Amino acid sequence: MGTIKEFFGNDSLTDDKHIALTMLGSGKAAATAYLMATLESATPEVRHLFSGFCTQITQSHEAMTNLAIERGWYQAYGDPKSQLHEVVADSTKVISKHA
Repeated sequence: MGTIKEFFGNDSLTDDKHIALTMLGSGKAAATAYLMATLESATPEVRHLFSGFCTQITQSHEAMTNLAIERGWYQAYGDPKSQLHEVVADSTKVISKHA
């Protein structure tokens, strides 16, 4: 991560937390797409293929969620006010950099 921080700076959103949260969001989108493809598949073989991909994405999302909770990057059971405060603080970082 040293090279990334040198390139983007210490206060960028390229740290492990934001990469992990981005991966979680991408995993949700991928799982949704595979689930929809599974439900729309006409043949059992294709349906089984998409279902397997959906299962793999779900398992990797679960592992990433557990890592994010363990490292304190994601407060799954936290106070809603503090969760909102964290989102606002992160959003302010992005807006202030590009305003």
